Amino acid sequence: MRSAFLSLCVAALAALTGCARSRITTEIKAGGTWVRTDTFIGQEKKAGQDQPQMTPTVDDVFVIPSGAEWKSNTVKTEKDSTIVLERSLRAGDSLKGDLSIKAAEDKLQLVNEVSVRNAGRRRFEYRETLSWKAPRGDMGEIKPEELATIKAALPKPLATDANAHALAERATALMVPLIFGPGDPLLALGLMHPDLAELRARQRIGKLMMTALEEQFGDKMSVDQRKAIVRKVIADSFASARPAQPDPSAGPPDKNSTGGLTPLMFTLKTPGRVISSNGELDDFTGDVYWALFPEAASLKDVTLTAVVEMPE
Repeated sequence: MRSAFLSLCVAALAALTGCARSRITTEIKAGGTWVRTDTFIGQEKKAGQDQPQMTPTVDDVFVIPSGAEWKSNTVKTEKDSTIVLERSLRAGDSLKGDLSIKAAEDKLQLVNEVSVRNAGRRRFEYRETLSWKAPRGDMGEIKPEELATIKAALPKPLATDANAHALAERATALMVPLIFGPGDPLLALGLMHPDLAELRARQRIGKLMMTALEEQFGDKMSVDQRKAIVRKVIADSFASARPAQPDPSAGPPDKNSTGGLTPLMFTLKTPGRVISSNGELDDFTGDVYWALFPEAASLKDVTLTAVVEMPE
């Protein structure tokens, strides 16, 4: 288990600081035309304020789409600002960058590309890919003490550097969607109930670790041995990964950083029937949705897909 990702999980569960968020809705009509609605919610930049704001604004986090194709509406309250943009497209059209998340120094962290294409008689495929533009993490970079923890947990005949690195990489690939989505990201639960989120994290990480150990070692390791390793690694990792309380005197975030984590929600609406999808289906509305954070794409691109069949 790569401790860096456990550290990130525990720290984020305790202090989810993201403020700005986005809801992206794609509605496929009967003939395959589709409507894209992008909603960006967050604090508005205060005019005439000399000091940086403590939390990032909508403009700090997102590149807001512009152009004559978009209908735009902004609603402001005392707490935040909501920007809603809508655009109509035809079957076969694609759209790139209507969700673009900023990184430091005016660079981009994440960019999307979405299309709705004909997939057969009365069928249409929605496909959206989220591409990470910031530097990707090095999965093989493990601190010596982390490597020692993993090796100490493995049975002696299997306790090699190669096995420890391979296990760390395998577990990390399984853990990223667990923490950041798509699906039911633990970070979202951490915002409302950190203690319950930590319990869920231990349970889910344990199951993923059991899967990673079985895939890597097969019958070279018994079920009891796998359980013992999982208990030890989780206990050691959570003990060493607990974050310090934030320092209120630290001041506002770096001006070149968007700061925090950014919740994203993608929803597909259709009058038709969902044939297949890697999202979650709402049985009552027929909508498909994907909840995630941008970091879900930090190891590899994330693709959201669904095939719908329109009624006769």
